[in-house]
Amino acid sequence: MGARLLLRHRTQAWVTGLCLAFGLCVAPAGTPRAEPAPPQQAEITLDRARVLARQALARGDLVLAIKLARGLLEADPDDANAHMIVAVAMARAGEANEARKSAARAYRISDTKPARMQAAQLAAKAALHDNRPTLTQLWLRRAALNVADDVSKDRIATDYARVRTINPLSFRINAGLRPSNNVNNGADSALQVIDGVPIVGTLSGGAQALEGTIGTVDIDLSYRLRQSARSVTRLGGRFYMRRVWLSSSAKAQAPGLADDALDSTYVDVSLSHAFALGAEGNTASAGVRLGRAWAAGDEDYDFVALSASRSVKLGDPMRLSFAVVAEERDVARDEVFDQTRLQFNTRLSRKLQNGDRISLSYAITDTDADHVNLRSMAQSLRGSYAFEKPLGPAKVSTALTLGRSNYDDFRVGFIRVPGGREDTSVYGDVTFFFHEYDYGGFAPSVRLRAGRRDSNVSRYDSTEVSVNFQIRSTF
Repeated sequence: MGARLLLRHRTQAWVTGLCLAFGLCVAPAGTPRAEPAPPQQAEITLDRARVLARQALARGDLVLAIKLARGLLEADPDDANAHMIVAVAMARAGEANEARKSAARAYRISDTKPARMQAAQLAAKAALHDNRPTLTQLWLRRAALNVADDVSKDRIATDYARVRTINPLSFRINAGLRPSNNVNNGADSALQVIDGVPIVGTLSGGAQALEGTIGTVDIDLSYRLRQSARSVTRLGGRFYMRRVWLSSSAKAQAPGLADDALDSTYVDVSLSHAFALGAEGNTASAGVRLGRAWAAGDEDYDFVALSASRSVKLGDPMRLSFAVVAEERDVARDEVFDQTRLQFNTRLSRKLQNGDRISLSYAITDTDADHVNLRSMAQSLRGSYAFEKPLGPAKVSTALTLGRSNYDDFRVGFIRVPGGREDTSVYGDVTFFFHEYDYGGFAPSVRLRAGRRDSNVSRYDSTEVSVNFQIRSTF
């Protein structure tokens, strides 16, 4: 057909209508009808057909616009403009599903960012009209891949936030890699010392700190079952996977230790109910969680946890929250390791006038078990500060964590530690979130972490220096 398009019409009525639209049929009034003529052919160039299709779309003649666009697609199935004409016409006609499909084809075929962004935005709009908010979010992410300026990026982020509020399904996916000098939380030394007194024997290579890389994947899903003006009930699930790759020096230090010996996996399902309580902005919640954990590929423990929380506004810039969690663990290897854990935590956060955020949190966990070495009381205090103004291309946040744990009945073999085991720790971290280097609404994050744990039982002295690389959402 070359540079021309031949539109053939199989029914006389359609031909007549099309010809009238083009001004090609002229029959003087009163002229006697002759015998029916064979179907006519209207021959127009491809460029002219595109112009006519756009004009038909502009004046609201959707049927003609679609027929012309589909004729263009017969000549060239990869005509992105024709797919977009069909998509827009279908959207205006209320055919959201067909509009989304045509916009998706246009997105795949288009070879410029503005065209792809336009197609993705139309597909997102059609998916929303088709009551498919999760698919809408996916298409908004694709639109974000092709933004040309900050204004468009902010508009897409705003649209995404609005869709998130109406979508009953919410999801959070984090993945990261963390090179570390202590992937196994091992001891700093092979010596075994209790309160400064050496004891017989040394620690194995696998019990000492090992270098390597830790990879994590954390997927958190939630589905809104019911919502009113003052409450919401959600069904949730979480999957967490941690995988370790030992360095060559670590494999030489612990030749009998395989990488997967340090792997762990965790899954749970949860049901929660949050509701407004008291003054405006104050909330409370209650929930239950069931799950299972695996270590080194084998079942480690099952658990059930009950939780309750409360959050109170202390003026516009400040909020106080606290929570209580009671958890029962059923350990697979032996019931002597079963644990009952009771945790209380509280957090005070404040937004400063310059936009920076500061928070202080405290947690205390009491663990009871038949095994004496598992009975403990652990406390931690964490302060964090997030800067609103970026430092160069990155947003910066810092944190300092202090910890203390007491094991009153701790034993090393048959030796009872006088006064029990006592650990103290301090860890600091700095996080750089490179929000300006986003791709589809995702940007890299780097966290530098360093810290030390000191214990009166040297087996638990450890030092950690690590760099954590993550990909985070910018909206």
